[in-house]
Amino acid sequence: MFTDRRSNSTTTKRKRQAWPKDKPFKILSLDGGGIRGIFGACLLNKMQQNYGAGEHLSRYFDLIAGTSTGGIIAIGLGLQIPTEKIEMLYMLGGKKIFPPFWTRFKIARFLKSLFMSLHNHKELESALKKNFEDKLFGESKARLVIPSFLGPKAEIAVFKTDHHPDIKHDWKTEAWKIARSTSAAPTFLQAMESNEGVQRKRDKKYFLDGGVWANNPIMSAIVDAMSSYDIELEQIKVLSIGTGNSAPSVSKRGLRGGLVTWKKIISTAMFLTTDNALGQAGLLIGPENILRLEPDKVNSDIELDDWYRARMSLPNDADRTFTENADSIAGFFSETVASREAHYCN
Repeated sequence: MFTDRRSNSTTTKRKRQAWPKDKPFKILSLDGGGIRGIFGACLLNKMQQNYGAGEHLSRYFDLIAGTSTGGIIAIGLGLQIPTEKIEMLYMLGGKKIFPPFWTRFKIARFLKSLFMSLHNHKELESALKKNFEDKLFGESKARLVIPSFLGPKAEIAVFKTDHHPDIKHDWKTEAWKIARSTSAAPTFLQAMESNEGVQRKRDKKYFLDGGVWANNPIMSAIVDAMSSYDIELEQIKVLSIGTGNSAPSVSKRGLRGGLVTWKKIISTAMFLTTDNALGQAGLLIGPENILRLEPDKVNSDIELDDWYRARMSLPNDADRTFTENADSIAGFFSETVASREAHYCN
């Protein structure tokens, strides 16, 4: 996996590729949120069944962005894995990745979380390898933008397909590794190690969940679109799918507290980035060009690893959301998009 990201950042303005002035640029943006990704997986499968017309859902979007659980779904869509298979990855496979034991027994959960990650990352890796096989990230039929976080020296990392000549490295990485890297949620799953160019163990680098800084990847997607193509802001249309984003109130005592009380506040702050990104996107392209869909507020407090509750509640929530927004959703499926550029992966 390519880790020398900061030193390889472009030092000049990216040359924008041509884009028809009468053609919209359609973006699908998928939030992070752990097992609450069931909502998006079920909703997208519903869209496929109703509007796919024999084409894979990815053929209706010019770019797909996803963080964490949204990144897993985005990569699956880019590789044109059937949407019903993606849904089953969450509905059935989620139980192995996030065993219900740790949501039922709170004391055991707390004690384990003090010293190690709650869940076995090998279960997630196994599921990703089974679904993505040995496909490369660059084999995606859709343009992909996948936020992550690189350590130990903190760096922003955004994995991208080779849809622009400046994007030279990520295409050659196995897709499952990038899916694993964007979804390595701190305290829940172990970081994704990278040994590229490493001579000493202490020089290893680690990828962590992109939700640390971009739980909602909508701005990452818009910036990439604007910097890669000669398009106007009003040409961009975004279907943004969330996983529930209900930030709890913080007491005055908590605001004055120490490490233990601030742990929860810091976790909450990660989700405030979702609202911030959505607000910025609305200011840039206009809220009328963004269709935002997310679970009912009553389901927004489902723990990121509570597979049982997510499975019981979110599929019905997805059905309701689809029914209430069917006319608006249909606008994204009026016609398919052109094939993406592949500058290096042939």
